[in-house]
Amino acid sequence: MNKVELLAAIREERARLEEVLGRLSAEQMARAASSGAWSVKDTLAHISAWEQWMVRWAGQLLRGETPHGPMPVETEDELDRLNAENYERNRYRSLEAVAADFRRSYGDALRLAESLPEGALQAEHPDTWPHGPLWYGVAANTCWHYREHLDSIREAIV
Repeated sequence: MNKVELLAAIREERARLEEVLGRLSAEQMARAASSGAWSVKDTLAHISAWEQWMVRWAGQLLRGETPHGPMPVETEDELDRLNAENYERNRYRSLEAVAADFRRSYGDALRLAESLPEGALQAEHPDTWPHGPLWYGVAANTCWHYREHLDSIREAIV
């Protein structure tokens, strides 16, 4: 994926997500799913956390530092643990605070993607960046992540 394609995918998937979010009331966003799954608010906090981690890792990598914590995740259990810890950190925060973080983290992630030259996006850092080329890690924590959670968010509308 090149930079133009990446930016288009980020903006397109975010617009889809925002369109669905715009149809939800605050009560719908805060209500936990009947299946015990996360509420929309919890999902927004989850997306924000991964965007912020990605922005931090990419910044460290671009400064010549080794990205640290919480990546790389070696097992599904580690991933589940990270997500559970993030859920607990955000569980009792207000919808307004989580929504503000959600907006801010998107801005940070988009600015990062816009600022990266094509060469940096295509570069691989196998010893320090767990996702292959840098663009892959950006996409995994933005556009692909938005798409991954869109169906569960749509369920809150009913």
